[in-house]
Amino acid sequence: MGLDLIRALLAGAAGAVLPGYFWAAVLRPTSGLGERLAYSTAVSMASVPTIAVILARAAHTGVVLWVALASVLIVFGSGLLVYRFRGAAPASAAPVLRMPDPVRDPRVLGLVAAAIALGLLMMAVKRPPVLVLAVIAIALIAGGALMAWQRPAEPADRPPAPSSGTGGFLSAPPPAPSEPAPSASAASPAEPPAPGAPGAGQARTPPGQARAGPGQARTPPAQARAGTAAGGPGPGPRPFGLPLSVVRDGGLAVILVLTACRVYSGVVRFEWPYISGGDQFSHAVMAEQMLAHGQYPSYLIYPPGFSALTAVICRFADLTPLALFPVLAPMLVVVTALGAYALATRLWGWGYGLGAAALSGLVLTGAFNGFAEGRYPDLVSAFFLLVMTVAALVTLYEAPTVRSAALVAVVGASAVLYHSVATLYAAVLFVLVALICLPYLALGRHRRETRALLLSLAGVAVLSACYAVYIYNPGGILGGKSSTGGAVSIVLGSQAPATQAALLKELGPPIVWFGLLGLAALAASLRYLRRPAQVLTAATVVAWCVVMYLGSRTSLDGFPQRFERDLGAPLSFMAAFGVGLVVRSLPVRGATARTAGALAATTACVLAGVMLLAQAFHAVNASDRSAGELLTHRVATAGQWLARHNTGGTIISTPYMNPGVSNRAVLAMGGYTGLQAYSPFRIAHPRSLPTAGKTPLLDSQAVLLHPQSCQSANILVRQDVRYVVLYRVGTGADLTAFAADPARYQQVFENPSVIIYATHRTGCG
Repeated sequence: MGLDLIRALLAGAAGAVLPGYFWAAVLRPTSGLGERLAYSTAVSMASVPTIAVILARAAHTGVVLWVALASVLIVFGSGLLVYRFRGAAPASAAPVLRMPDPVRDPRVLGLVAAAIALGLLMMAVKRPPVLVLAVIAIALIAGGALMAWQRPAEPADRPPAPSSGTGGFLSAPPPAPSEPAPSASAASPAEPPAPGAPGAGQARTPPGQARAGPGQARTPPAQARAGTAAGGPGPGPRPFGLPLSVVRDGGLAVILVLTACRVYSGVVRFEWPYISGGDQFSHAVMAEQMLAHGQYPSYLIYPPGFSALTAVICRFADLTPLALFPVLAPMLVVVTALGAYALATRLWGWGYGLGAAALSGLVLTGAFNGFAEGRYPDLVSAFFLLVMTVAALVTLYEAPTVRSAALVAVVGASAVLYHSVATLYAAVLFVLVALICLPYLALGRHRRETRALLLSLAGVAVLSACYAVYIYNPGGILGGKSSTGGAVSIVLGSQAPATQAALLKELGPPIVWFGLLGLAALAASLRYLRRPAQVLTAATVVAWCVVMYLGSRTSLDGFPQRFERDLGAPLSFMAAFGVGLVVRSLPVRGATARTAGALAATTACVLAGVMLLAQAFHAVNASDRSAGELLTHRVATAGQWLARHNTGGTIISTPYMNPGVSNRAVLAMGGYTGLQAYSPFRIAHPRSLPTAGKTPLLDSQAVLLHPQSCQSANILVRQDVRYVVLYRVGTGADLTAFAADPARYQQVFENPSVIIYATHRTGCG
C-alpha cells in the first residue's frame, strides 16, 4: 500500500493540484501557500479534464499517456507564460469582512451559553424532541443577531489595523492599476491618502508608532507582486512570537495531516485493499472507458469531469481506477478542508480559515459520508468547487477585473463538468447573485463592478452551456435522441425530505448550531456594511446557506437529502465564524474576570469547547473503523476471473448481494460496461436511468428471473451476453433454473459467494 500511496499522491499532485499553480497567481492574490494551493487545485480540476476530453475526442483515442501529459502541460505552461508576461494579480489579499466588536452584554452571552448547553445535552439523546431543537435554533439565531447588531466603533468602510490573530479583518479598497498592491499588513485605522497625494497607496503611520514594519515603507509594484506570488506578505505580524508563515501554513499543514489520518485510519486498518462505497464501481467503469475510448456514451449519466481526471491520474500513477481509489480517494476529504480554509481566509482572515479547515476535516460528518459512500464527484463539486466558486465571487466583488471575472467563469462552470446535482446548486447560486447583486450595483451606480459581474456571469453561462450540450445533448442538438427531459421528470418529487433531527446527524450538532450563530450574525451585520464588496459578499454567503437549507426541506428539487448533506459545505465555515464570535467575547488581558459578562463569556467558551471536542471524538472514532458495505474477497476473486476471461461482449449479474456489492462491482472488476441490472422495484420506480435507457435493465431482469424462456435465449444473442454472474446471497435470480439448463448455461466458476455461467447463444424462433 505504501508504494501505491506514494505513486498516487505524486500523480494526484501532478494532475489535479499543480497544473494551475501559476494561473492561481495570475487570477487572484493569495496570502499564503495554502490559499495558493487551494486555487491551484480548483483551476486544475476545472481545466485539466476538459482539455483531456477535447484531445481524446479530437485524436479518436482514449486518455492515453500523451493526452494526459499534454493536458497538464497546456494548463501549467500557459499559466507560466501568462505569469511571466503579465505578473501576479495586483490586488490585496486581505480579508473582505470584519468581525463585530466583542460582546460584553451578559444577557446576550448568557442566552448563547444556555443554548449551547442545551445543545450539548441533546447530543446524548438519540431522538431529541423537535420542540427543544427549535428552541435551541431560535436562541442561537437571536444571540447571533444581537452579537452583531451594534455598529462597530470603527466605520466599516475604513480598513482597520492588522491583527496578529486573524491577519486583518477588512481589506483595503482595490488600488488603481498604477499603484502598488497593499499587503494585508498595510492596513491602518487612518484614512488612506488621496490617490494624488504623496504616499498614496501607503498607510499613514500613527504618532508614536515605528515606521520600520513592512507595508509602512513604500514597496515597488514589482516587488509587491513578487511578495504576493510567493504566498505571503513578507515579514509582518508575529503571532505567538513566530513568523506569520510558520503559524499560518504550519497550522494548516497540521490540520490537513490530522484530517488525512482520520480518513485513512479506517481504510488502512479494516478495508484495504478494498474500500467502502458502492458508487466507486460506477466511477471505475467510467474511468476505464475514458482510458480506453475517451467517452462512455452507453454507461450511466455522470458528467465526464471526474472520470477524465481519474484517467489522467491513472496514467501518471500506472494504476487502475480500482487500485487508485483506495489510496487516493481519502485525500478528497483533505481537499474539501483546504477549500473551507481558502474561503474563510478570504472572508475573515487566516485564523478563521484554520478554524474552518478543522471543522470541515475533523468535525463535519457530511463530507466523510460522501467519501464512505463512494460519491466522489459530488464530494469534489459540492464541498470544494462550489466553495471555491464563492471564494472567486468574493474576489470579483473586491477586485472587479478581467482576471477575477475569468476565475469566476472557469471555476463556476466546472460544477457542470462533475455532477448534475452540483450543477443545480451552481445554477441557483448564480441566479441569486444576479438577482441580488446586479440591482444593488446598478442602483448604486457602481459601473465598473457591474461590468465585471456581467462579464463573469456571461462567461459562466457560455462555458456551462458548452459543457451541458456535450454531456446531456438537450433536444438532440448533437444528433440522436436526448433523454434529459425524461430524466428530470423522473427525479422531481421522487424523494421526501428527511426530518429536522436528521440534519444534526448528517452534519454534526456543532456544525449546525455554530453555523446558525454565525449565519445570524453575518445577516445582522449587513445593516452597517457600506462598501459594495462587503455587502455583496455577506449577501451571497447568506443566500447560499439559506437556499441550501430550503432545498433540503422540499421534494420539488428531487434531491432534498443531497441538499441536506451538502449544506455542510457553507455551514462549516459559518460555524468557524460563530465559534470566533464566542471566543472574541472572552475578557481581554488585564480586564476583571468577575463581571457577569466575563463569566457568561467564559461559560460559553467552555461549553463550546466541550461540544466541539465531543463531536470531534465521535467523528474520529466513527472514522476509525470500516464503514461497511465492503467488497468481499470471494466476489473479488470472481471479478478477477471475469477480467482474465474477458473476450468482449457483455455480462448479466444479480442486481445486489448486499448494499455495497452490486451489479456494477463485477462490471468494474471484469472490465465490462453492460448489462446493468436493477431490482424490480427500482425498475418500476427509478430515480435515474442509464444513458442506454430502460431496455437493458428489462433484458437483464428477464434473463435472471426466467433463464429458460425463449425470450431469454433471444436476449443472450441480441445483447451478446458471454457470462451470467449470480450472487448466492440475496434475491433477483432463479438459481435453480440456471442449474437445470446446462445446454444453455455452462458453469465455469463457483465459490461460496458467486457462481458464473458461460452462455451458449442460440436464438429461439
